[in-house]
Amino acid sequence: MIALLSVLGCFLVVDEDTFPKQFASITCARLQECYRGYFEAEYDTDMEECTDDQEDLIDLVDIGNDFDEDEARDCLEKLQSETCGDLYDESPSDCGRVYL
Repeated sequence: MIALLSVLGCFLVVDEDTFPKQFASITCARLQECYRGYFEAEYDTDMEECTDDQEDLIDLVDIGNDFDEDEARDCLEKLQSETCGDLYDESPSDCGRVYL
């Protein structure tokens, strides 16, 4: 399954305009999957509120920084493919290099 996600990730269209929504959607889905207690406590199972918060966080990081499309694609691929245990240990380091 992970291999399939990696292959599909190669075809993932990521650009500066689509990245915030894609990041928010994947992040919130993974929060709901891997950190259900936190997700329910923070968002009362409201996925839209979660994605809005995540997009707002991206907007804060985005200000005045250059966007790296390859790093963005790697970030999204890793968010999708990492196990919950791996995500618990640390978030994908590629996500910190999307905006430099």
